[in-house]
Amino acid sequence: MFFSMLAVAGYAQLDRYKYVVVPTQFDGFKNVNQFRTSTLIKHLFTQNGFTAVYDDKITPELASKPCQGLRVDMVDTSSLLSTKVKLVLKDCYGQVVFETIEGNSKQKDFELAYREAITEAFVVIQALGYSYTSGDSVATSKEVASDKKSPIREESTALTETLEIAPAVAATAGVTPEVITETRAAERWYAQPTDNGFQLVDSEPRVRMNLLETSQKDTFIAMVEGAPMGMVYKKDGDWWHEFYEDGKAILRKLNLTF
Repeated sequence: MFFSMLAVAGYAQLDRYKYVVVPTQFDGFKNVNQFRTSTLIKHLFTQNGFTAVYDDKITPELASKPCQGLRVDMVDTSSLLSTKVKLVLKDCYGQVVFETIEGNSKQKDFELAYREAITEAFVVIQALGYSYTSGDSVATSKEVASDKKSPIREESTALTETLEIAPAVAATAGVTPEVITETRAAERWYAQPTDNGFQLVDSEPRVRMNLLETSQKDTFIAMVEGAPMGMVYKKDGDWWHEFYEDGKAILRKLNLTF
């Protein structure tokens, strides 16, 4: 349930920010754009409607109003056997605004492993359906100057963007949901194992939904007609589908048989 609460909070907050600042070199890496992580992350944010810029290519508007942007950090907890990462978005004060679930890959090739893990971590950000809302107030650059320095670096680093990436699937964090409409699905669906999770079929049988595994136990990415549609998770013995519809958070109890 903690995971779903984060998703709702993230939905409400991300729309306030116009820019996402992507480091050309993440902490712990020896080289710029190592394993093409910076290129991939910038691509995923851009593909999902964000104005993503590298930290050495800050726009004049963002330079004068740094609190319009969020900075991406990548938390890397990889081991010898697997690559594990999650993305953390911080505001101009360095406060965490949004945090994804952990993406996981067992690919031996590092570039493929980071691509797979980052894309998995990004899933919920895509599912939230970001759309910048300029009317929301964000602290001005003067307010930042009176408190803390903006973490945005204005370094000059060359970065070649030459990566062809398949469309992103979709990751995140939060607080207690403010408004949730609860509904119940009367029809029983049956879970059938797939290579990366389960497919849910009705009595016809017809596939109604696909569940993609995440690193969280009993928490799945819901895929409906090939597109992400929120999360399915288990709480207190019951299965719940949480998603957004017409700007509202919907919480639906599912009747599932595994």
